[in-house]
Amino acid sequence: MNIEKIFESRRFHLVAGLLIAISTFLIYSNTFNASFHFDDTTSIVENYSIKSLNNWIDIVRGQRGVAMLSLAINYAIGGMNVVGYHIVNLAIHITNSILVYFLIFLTLNRIDSFTGRAKKIAIYTALLFAVHPIQTQAVTYIVQRMETLASMFMLIGLLLFIKGTGVIRMPAKVLLYGAVAISYILGFYSKEIAITLPAIIFLYDYCFLANGSLKKLMSRLPIYIIIISIFGFLAAPTFTGLQETPGVSTGSGASAGFNVQGITPKEYLFTQFNVLIYYIILLFVPINQNVDYDFPISKGLFEVPVVKEGTVLNYPIPPAFVSLIILLAIVGFALYLLLLKRTTTDNGYGQRSLIAFFILWFFIILSPTSSFVPIIDVIFEHRLYLPSVGFFFLFSLTFDQFFEYLERRAQNSKGRGSQSVKES
Repeated sequence: MNIEKIFESRRFHLVAGLLIAISTFLIYSNTFNASFHFDDTTSIVENYSIKSLNNWIDIVRGQRGVAMLSLAINYAIGGMNVVGYHIVNLAIHITNSILVYFLIFLTLNRIDSFTGRAKKIAIYTALLFAVHPIQTQAVTYIVQRMETLASMFMLIGLLLFIKGTGVIRMPAKVLLYGAVAISYILGFYSKEIAITLPAIIFLYDYCFLANGSLKKLMSRLPIYIIIISIFGFLAAPTFTGLQETPGVSTGSGASAGFNVQGITPKEYLFTQFNVLIYYIILLFVPINQNVDYDFPISKGLFEVPVVKEGTVLNYPIPPAFVSLIILLAIVGFALYLLLLKRTTTDNGYGQRSLIAFFILWFFIILSPTSSFVPIIDVIFEHRLYLPSVGFFFLFSLTFDQFFEYLERRAQNSKGRGSQSVKES
């Protein structure tokens, strides 16, 4: 069967969804009996507040209440049997992978030069997101459902916004935009990373819906006022007492925020320059993965951080300044592409927007945990869960364009060969 006919099929979206679901299930089929670990103990095993749904209102009102309520429902159905928790975690991951597929497809389908390749690049990206080893912690470490659940609501919120901009009837538009606001709130109360959703929505709008037009952006001012108002309401307590330990108080001091002991805001920021580069390396080469890294702390911008004896890392950690230069080059390149003036005959504008958006996507979503606000654990693989979509898209785009180049080159060589035969 011609593979191109499969992509052209009207039922390809269904095929894509099934392929994503089956592939993901097979990859994680041996994880259903994985036991509780680390924060699972405090958040589930020893957390008596989730062991009765009679106090569901109190659960929802608590920190990361939406995620905690889902754990309470799991407990009500299966108690301490880990299988049920893993089934829900995997279902959320499959859902997110399918949502990633539709996000990429809808985005590429808006750009004339990519409409013929939209399904292909979308399925490549979604499958990479679904089965890449870097997702193991987010999917199989039960309590990190908070990460995947927040990511799900962020993806839903962005897709609803995209849908809302294309609707003409005002009642439907109000309904969809209202659903965006609800998704934002549900995402935040799953985990605080969802605080970045307004920035992602605005950037997406600028790149692909408004196409850089401030007038078109201003036409959606009401929804921006709503989500910025929600951002203001949510952000105040978040940045004064961000907690990385899920669901419960540590009782021994803050685990995140400016009251964290053992690392200063400056040291945390310098360390994050190296952490961000390490994240990128892990996406390229997922080896020596670790659920609990002993990552070296950068005491100064130009000092080589001290790596403790026995620590296994993928490469020698350089002074923070080296990583900072690399990061500034990457972000600077994205901003250059984003702000480069568009001309009426500019066929590359869409591709530039794609590259810029998905580079900035990576850094924006990581910003709550990779800033100057200290967190006891400077690095966790699960934090890469949703940001990794940016990397996987850019990898899929490069992969697709490389093979398209080889195909064009082969056709040109064949054409020159035929011409030579005719001339002879």
